[in-house]
Amino acid sequence: MIRATIFWLHLTVAAAAGLVILMLAVTGVVLSLEETVAGLAERRYFVAAPEGAERLPPEEIAGAAGFTATSMSYRSDPRAPVRVHEGQDRYARVNPYTGQVLTTGPGGLERFFEGVHNWHRWFNVSRGSVRRARAVTGAVNVAFLFLLLTGPILWLPRPVTRRSLANVILFRPRAAGASRDLNWHQVVGIWSVLPLAVIAATGVATSYPAVGDRVYPMVGNAVSTGAWAVGPASEEVGPGGALISEDSARGPDADLRAVLATAEAWAPGWRTLILNVPRPEDSEVRVELQEGRAGQPHRTGFLTLDAASGAARAWESFADHTPARRAQQFLRYAHTGEYWGLGGQLLAGLFSLAAALMVWTGLSLAVRRLRRFVRFRRAARG
Repeated sequence: MIRATIFWLHLTVAAAAGLVILMLAVTGVVLSLEETVAGLAERRYFVAAPEGAERLPPEEIAGAAGFTATSMSYRSDPRAPVRVHEGQDRYARVNPYTGQVLTTGPGGLERFFEGVHNWHRWFNVSRGSVRRARAVTGAVNVAFLFLLLTGPILWLPRPVTRRSLANVILFRPRAAGASRDLNWHQVVGIWSVLPLAVIAATGVATSYPAVGDRVYPMVGNAVSTGAWAVGPASEEVGPGGALISEDSARGPDADLRAVLATAEAWAPGWRTLILNVPRPEDSEVRVELQEGRAGQPHRTGFLTLDAASGAARAWESFADHTPARRAQQFLRYAHTGEYWGLGGQLLAGLFSLAAALMVWTGLSLAVRRLRRFVRFRRAARG
């Protein structure tokens, strides 16, 4: 009786949320490839780095873009162009040695992935409906989590024998029709249930702020603070840790060359450096230094420097964040696998593909059951 009740609840929830779960799974697969695909596409704009040549000063590179720069993104690879940004929606790739504008963006690839992001998060609705759409995706994640928790109860055979267990943990190549769909559904589900439960649970936490506010304090203390600590934090520091006098260090104009030199020396292992261009009235510059890939906050730090002298004033790493803030970032990037780098992203994509296959076979089984029911009803009437 209990097993039958669980079955009908499982089937009802799957039928109601299946198509949306399928959409989330397919877009999740695409997004897991985003950084890799974007990185390969970026190589088209690599330039020949003249031997012994140095990059142009940041002021010249920013000026070459032809618009008011708000930030500049450097890569440690000397062949990579500098991306000069104006806000979030406009940028130019600039040759760091000649000042030539190689291309302006966003291009078609960026717009494609942005559209996939919007579908995955909130069905690509207008801004006024985003909050409601996120609530729906959160509810679907809850439904998916329910399916993952009830699935193993239905998949495990009774009684458990070597042969019956093999049928649910191993693919049967000769199976066809409903038997094949059931076999694929069970096998993929058994091997994917734990990673998919993590993906669904983190999706719920990020979709519902109220849930996240309760989860973050509990999770935060368990998140490792093994951050990329390369400098002292929460105080004004110069090279070697010497304190700086704010009044003596500040000058009338920003010196972005000095700012960039200090930031590069501060974290020799940096991979990506994002320099936020100060406004005329700003006395400080904030630089983001990434040692790893995007989505790895534990390998990211923020250096605050004096705009005029380039002297370091404060360093903020992942370990300096509150436990709740660490948990928020961890759960966000654990959902996508980015927290663990390329391997984590590819695994997240693989398990998203598994979820898509589970939904497809589950819906196929439901449709087959519905057809049998309709034929039975027609036969009973006849």
